[in-house]
Amino acid sequence: MGAEPNVYSRNWFDFFHAGIDDARSVRETQFICRCAPLPEFRKILDVCCGMGRHARALSSRGYSIVGADRDADAIAQARDLGGGPSYVVADMRNYQPEANAFDAAIVMGQSFGHFDAKTNRDILRRLADGVRKRGRIILDLWNPEFFTVHQGDRELKTERGTVQESKRVGGSRLFVQLKYPNGNREQFEWQLFSPTEMNQLASSAGLALLVSCSGFDATSLPSSANPRIQFLLERAT
Repeated sequence: MGAEPNVYSRNWFDFFHAGIDDARSVRETQFICRCAPLPEFRKILDVCCGMGRHARALSSRGYSIVGADRDADAIAQARDLGGGPSYVVADMRNYQPEANAFDAAIVMGQSFGHFDAKTNRDILRRLADGVRKRGRIILDLWNPEFFTVHQGDRELKTERGTVQESKRVGGSRLFVQLKYPNGNREQFEWQLFSPTEMNQLASSAGLALLVSCSGFDATSLPSSANPRIQFLLERAT
């Protein structure tokens, strides 16, 4: 059966989320802590938090975390796991955090860019409004350089079986189709951002682009060898 695009189904969580190892979580959390260090950036909003993987890790390090996600089941599981954060069920397309309420906001796991250009811009503007002056936003996205040269079909081996993946780039967007062993299918698409394009988007939202990097290492420049790109933005006023 098909599925609405850009909705992470139970299939996706079962096949992919369970395979995230502790080392990856530590590396990503350490990057967030370096970009938004304590005590200056204590209050963090984790947008599209899923089941709270980053939220719990940051809370254990002394941050005050609010996690937001539109998937009520994921939020229920995050709450059951506890660990300190508070959570809200909210769709990022219309979620407006209180003005200046947070020191920083994070959107991890390629969860930004799912919508049309105007909607993506509006989402970033609302996040910018939700962080204080000199507050920061961390975006972990797909890297357009990588996917321009890595299109086509492949098999993804997971602990629960093999998933057929097809991906292509059209204009400034990445399109991905997944077919699971049980025959279910999912579709995703993202607006892709080069550092230049992110700089333009950030400026339109009152943000400055401080860092563009790969591998959760601020000293590692984005390249076609790495599928993910991280951006650190700062609210100018």
